[in-house]
Amino acid sequence: MSFVSNLISELERSTAGSEQTAREVMRLCGEISAKRALFVGDDFDTPRIIAEATKAEVLAGYAEQYRVDRALERGISANLVMTYELPKSEDGWEFLWYNGLSEPDGVPRRLEELKNILKSGGVAVFRTLCYLIEPSLDTRGYVERRFGKPEELDRVLREAKDEGLKIRDFYIAPKSDWTHGLYEPLREAMRRLEAAADDDDEVSGIAELNKEMGMFELHSEEYSFVYYILTT
Repeated sequence: MSFVSNLISELERSTAGSEQTAREVMRLCGEISAKRALFVGDDFDTPRIIAEATKAEVLAGYAEQYRVDRALERGISANLVMTYELPKSEDGWEFLWYNGLSEPDGVPRRLEELKNILKSGGVAVFRTLCYLIEPSLDTRGYVERRFGKPEELDRVLREAKDEGLKIRDFYIAPKSDWTHGLYEPLREAMRRLEAAADDDDEVSGIAELNKEMGMFELHSEEYSFVYYILTT
């Protein structure tokens, strides 16, 4: 693992988020009753919240073995998945929640996959990184180098409709999901390691993370995660 990967592995989550956001998104989903549900992401609050709200047996998928191990320690049913992998269910998932970042194959392809593994009448939460307004050239250049190419918020809505999905609601992650949910614990972890950083990988990793946090502080109104609540 790289220095940055090792640093992030110490955190509760590896991307911006919060228990409060997960609860609010779940509330916007409305009343849902399901036998089995799927969560793919990087935190442990969301699968617990899904289980509480739907009474479903929840399978959580994580792309890192250490997150699978931590989930199992907390009593969460968890499997290791490949990056961008969405496990299938024989009869289709009645409820699924996918915390994506950006989509290298494009949002339409991801929406098609979500629809294909969702049971008729089921509900899906699709999180993806979006531009909230027209980004500045500096923001676009940095964000697309750091995270991949986000979609515009409204474009995802159109693409979901084109795929035949109905949009129940959407929720924009607040700035605090980034600052309190990710960057504050990241800074704390960096402080513990920064003084001992003595090779190029560590120094460049710290510089890159500081740049990411500085960029968000300057341009947080231009991009964030958006949670789309979709139905078939």
